[in-house]
Amino acid sequence: MLGRRRVLSVFITALFLLSSTPMIGAQDDDSSYVRAESLVVVVHDNVTHDSEAYTQGLEFYQGRLFESTGLYGYSTLREVNLSSGSVIRSVDLNASQFGEGMTFVDDEIIQLTWQEGIAFRYQMETFDVVANYTYEGEGWGLVYDGHQLIMSNRTDVLTLRNASTFEIEGTLNVTLNGSPISKINEMEIWGGMLLANVYQTDEIVGIDLNSGVVILHIDASGLRPQGAGVMNGIAFDSSTQSLWITGKQWPIMYNVTFIEPEVPSEPEPEVESPSSAEETFVYSNVLLAIMLATVVILLAMNLKDGGRNPPDEGALE
Repeated sequence: MLGRRRVLSVFITALFLLSSTPMIGAQDDDSSYVRAESLVVVVHDNVTHDSEAYTQGLEFYQGRLFESTGLYGYSTLREVNLSSGSVIRSVDLNASQFGEGMTFVDDEIIQLTWQEGIAFRYQMETFDVVANYTYEGEGWGLVYDGHQLIMSNRTDVLTLRNASTFEIEGTLNVTLNGSPISKINEMEIWGGMLLANVYQTDEIVGIDLNSGVVILHIDASGLRPQGAGVMNGIAFDSSTQSLWITGKQWPIMYNVTFIEPEVPSEPEPEVESPSSAEETFVYSNVLLAIMLATVVILLAMNLKDGGRNPPDEGALE
C-alpha cells in the first residue's frame, strides 16, 4: 500500500510540473510603462537667425515670430522678421535679470526670468508691462496650452499655473521609458502634445499632457552649427503649419518634420534556429514527458504484480 502511495505522489507531482511548464522561460516581456517612439529630424528649409541671440523662448503669434533672449545685460523680448532674422522691435530687461521662456495668452506675453523669481506680462503690440508675478525656484520654459500655463524649472516636475493669476494649480511629473527626465527647457504645444528641448542635449521629447509620459523621443543631432550653443527653441507656426527649431546663438533656424529612422536591413540566417526560450520550453516538455511515461509504466507494473511488497499469502491461510 505504501509503495502505491509513493508512486501516486510521483505521478501527481509530474502532472503539476507538466501543467506549469509553459510558464517557464515564457514570461511576457512587456513593460509596465509606455516606451517612447524614436524619431529623427528632417530639415525642409532654413532661415537666418541672430547669432548673438541667446534663445530662451520662441513662439509664433498669428504668423509673427517672437523671441525671448537671455544672459545678464543682454536679455530681451523681441519681435523678429522670420525671413531675414532681423529684429523688428525689442525691449531690454534690467541688467540684473536673466530672460527665460515666454508664451502668449491671447494678445499678451508672459516672460520668465531665470533665478530672479519674476515673471513679466506684456501687451503684445506695445511691449508695455501690464503685470508681474513672483514665484519660487528657477524659471526655464513656459507654454500655454489654451487652459493653463505649463512651466519648467530644471527638474522633472512641470508646474501648472493659472493663465490669469499665475497661481499654481497643479504639477505634472515627466518620465521617459519609466524614469524621471529633468532639464525640460523651451516648450511648444504641437499635435496635441508638449514638445520640449532637453537642456544640453540634441534631444526633443514629446510629452503626453495628461500623464507626463514621453511618447516621442526625437534625435536632432547634427543640426547644431559649429561654435554655437545648445539647441533651445521650438515654435509652431499655425498659419503655415510649419515647425521651427533653433538654439542659443545659432545663426540659423530650421523648418523641420519628424520621421522614423531608417533601420538597415540585415541578411536572414540560412537556418532559422529557435530562440533560447523556445529551446528551454521544448527541452523541459521532453524531460517531463519521459518522467511521466516512466511513472505510468512503473505504476502499471506495480499494479500487475499486486504491489511492490505483496503480503505473504501463506500467512493469511
